[in-house]
Amino acid sequence: MKAFKRSVIALFLFPFLTNTIAYAQLRGLGYIDSIKKDLKKNPAVDTNRIKSYYRIANDYTYIDVDSALHYADIGMALAQKLNFKKAIAAFHSLYADVASDRGEYDKAIELYNKAVSIDIEIGNKNNLASAYNNIGTANQRRGNFIESLKYNFRALKIAEEIKSYYLMGTLYNNISKVFIAQANYDKALYYSSKALKLHTQQHDKDGMASATNSIADVFYLQKNRKKANEYYRKAHELYKAVNNTLGEATALSRLGLIYEGVDREKKLSYLLEAQKMFDAFSPKHPSSITNIGNIGDLYAETIITNKPLTGKLPPGVPSDKEKISALAKQYLNRAISYATETDDTDDLSYFSEDLALLQEKEGDFKGALQNYRKAKGINDSLYSQQSKNKLAMMEAQYQFQKKEDAYKQQQQISALKMRQIVLVSVLVFIVAVAVMILLLNRARIKQLRLKNELQRKEAEEQARELLYRNKLSESELKAIRSQMNPHFIFNVLNSIESYVLENDSKTASRLVQKFATLSRLILENSTQSMVVAEREWKALKLYTELEAIRFNHQFSYEFYADPDLDMTKLMLPPMLVQPLIENSIHHGLRNSTAEKPAVNVRLEQTDAVIYFTVDDTGIGMDEAEKFKTHSSVKSKSIGLNAIRERIEIINAMNNGNHAAFEVRPKTVDEGTGTVAVLTLPKVLKST
Repeated sequence: MKAFKRSVIALFLFPFLTNTIAYAQLRGLGYIDSIKKDLKKNPAVDTNRIKSYYRIANDYTYIDVDSALHYADIGMALAQKLNFKKAIAAFHSLYADVASDRGEYDKAIELYNKAVSIDIEIGNKNNLASAYNNIGTANQRRGNFIESLKYNFRALKIAEEIKSYYLMGTLYNNISKVFIAQANYDKALYYSSKALKLHTQQHDKDGMASATNSIADVFYLQKNRKKANEYYRKAHELYKAVNNTLGEATALSRLGLIYEGVDREKKLSYLLEAQKMFDAFSPKHPSSITNIGNIGDLYAETIITNKPLTGKLPPGVPSDKEKISALAKQYLNRAISYATETDDTDDLSYFSEDLALLQEKEGDFKGALQNYRKAKGINDSLYSQQSKNKLAMMEAQYQFQKKEDAYKQQQQISALKMRQIVLVSVLVFIVAVAVMILLLNRARIKQLRLKNELQRKEAEEQARELLYRNKLSESELKAIRSQMNPHFIFNVLNSIESYVLENDSKTASRLVQKFATLSRLILENSTQSMVVAEREWKALKLYTELEAIRFNHQFSYEFYADPDLDMTKLMLPPMLVQPLIENSIHHGLRNSTAEKPAVNVRLEQTDAVIYFTVDDTGIGMDEAEKFKTHSSVKSKSIGLNAIRERIEIINAMNNGNHAAFEVRPKTVDEGTGTVAVLTLPKVLKST
């Protein structure tokens, strides 16, 4: 007599339907009743009413299939009346889900293909990926693993393209189940673990339960009972939390298999408890068929091995050998009948062979030979080496396609970068010409001053003043280069171009206006040693706003000016504060992991001086040192040195020490970050 085989695990994929008709993930009669009440309060026949019928029908699929179909019929009729194509496709998929759960796989595939046609027509990629996955589910349930994996990877490609992490998690889990069926446990564990990670990130308990169940399947098949028991129990609790009856029954069935060869009575108790739930929900579901067969397996084992059940038996289980034999045949024939009806070749093969072993033991050699031949023929077609090779080739093709798509995308990005470089070069040329004109103009003024016939003392004073002004001009030009460096220009233009490409012309237009205004202010202010505070304050705000856009609003900012200050009369040295804001953003906020990093700029006054304070909640000066490259250290050093140099010039020209500059890390009480304070003499515009 042949060795008795282990109990089989049903490998089924959970079909899903995620569409633009958003619905709550909560399940249960309470949730359904609340939607019904809303329908009574709002009798209007519109798309919202159709969505409500869909939510009721979808949630009933986990509780009462007949009720699910009833509400689906009502919703479909309204959707067709209003020509609501998204809903029509969704109801086709819901009908297909029910058909697939009942084992009517040809009908399910036909309905899924109707949904596919509509989704392609309206460009609904989310639902298209769902439909492809569900076609793969139906093919997997009838043992066609090649077609199943083909549709799974087709759906996965769309899900990754639209960055739908929920769909990706479900697909990873479904792919893992196909690899379990082929005994490729490394691949199965790889994909199911990826699925669990994504579902956990999305807080999707139903998806977490399915992925956890798949991981447990792998551990069970690898004979790691301890790990399998741990993950099956986790899956059962997760299914129970979302009222997923089918999932609960499946997890109980798996838990029963843990006790195989250890405690047959406990195993039988779990299997029978699971079957009560399966019979109430969907007796022809693949997991139900497998559970029925496994119950028959256990009864048959007691006959084949002459080891009767002992101890405390579950209610209704006889101890008589003949009755046990009759139950074994009853359950095995029921499993074979359902598997034949639903074209479940995997279960049909397995339980046909089990029945053959029992018939051989009891002397029914004719029946045993017929069932063994049936099982052998199905096994040869299911698990041929050719099928395994096709699976491996299909995954390799998918990986190659991913790399090819990534290469094409990189080529497109390179082309865009080249265009941006050209634009930046043109802008830099314009700025260079403007600076050259400015320098020529200053040189002409210098020559005129040198020609003045003044007294020696006056000439020396003028020469010294001119020297300081030249140094100040050089420092201001450094500030201009700091504000208008190529990286800043490049990224602003990149942001503008992205909005243009996304057809967001209004946002792109606003960015162009802000950038143009900032450029004009910088160039105009750079021709003067002192400018009106109102203009400088506006330039600082524009610069900070553009940097925030450049870094995708990674930080927030706030500007405060003493309301008693007359910004139209106060005079400031141009572009003196900007390097402090730039350092705060690039060295403090950009590398911050805080939830809401921010920079605050304040302008305050006393009777004689004004204070500029740049306060950020970034990573602080010490931590910033760890992120610095050589170029960033150099740029920061140049910016701060330029400020100090200009402070010295201002003090020399004013014959005093009214201007000062300080930068320090925040104290422990102040929190993380850096504070920079710039003190300047108060200069008002002459009337």
